[in-house]
Amino acid sequence: MLNLLNPLIKILFVILQIVFLFFFHNDLLLISVLIILALSLTMYPKYLLAVANTILRISPLLLSIFLMGYIFGNSWHKDLMIIGSVAIMISYTVVLVRSTSAFSFLAQFHKMIPLKIRNSATIFLYGIIRFLPIIYHEYSHTIRLYKYHIKGKIGLNEISELFPIIVNRSLKKVHGCSATAEVLFNSELACSFHVIDLLLPALLLMQIGLILL
Repeated sequence: MLNLLNPLIKILFVILQIVFLFFFHNDLLLISVLIILALSLTMYPKYLLAVANTILRISPLLLSIFLMGYIFGNSWHKDLMIIGSVAIMISYTVVLVRSTSAFSFLAQFHKMIPLKIRNSATIFLYGIIRFLPIIYHEYSHTIRLYKYHIKGKIGLNEISELFPIIVNRSLKKVHGCSATAEVLFNSELACSFHVIDLLLPALLLMQIGLILL
């Protein structure tokens, strides 16, 4: 069900959940944020594994927050609240990323942009989204090949020499992907409304009602 929701509404919803989490000290509101997250993870156990893996990777950061609070004499209850809030924020972000495809997001974004800059703005955003994974792949691949050929470790001087080549290859791939995306946006992808898209706005109205109580 999460995959069918409007990606722009999902992004706005997650941003507001994070705002509620950090800026509104309302017990009922906090419980609603936790219940929505728990239901999402219960419905999609694969997202629960991704969340656990992500939180495990940032566990040194969470531990450092607790240690810094201990060193400066902060209340451990307050530190645990901060750690819990960060963990919940990360969990919502992971669920959002896992349940939203780049193409569905860009298809919705494409329809909202003024006609004069629609294609260029969409392709520019698509290039940004694709650039980081591409440059990471190119970097890893180039370093592995270099290590294989020199049969040894690679230093900072070698990396600095290889970096322009990596960036150039990445930009060429992004340009090729952008050309493909333009064809897809103009032909296959369409923006449509589903009744299920009303679910998140309804939940937000309920949460706003809890704030006003």
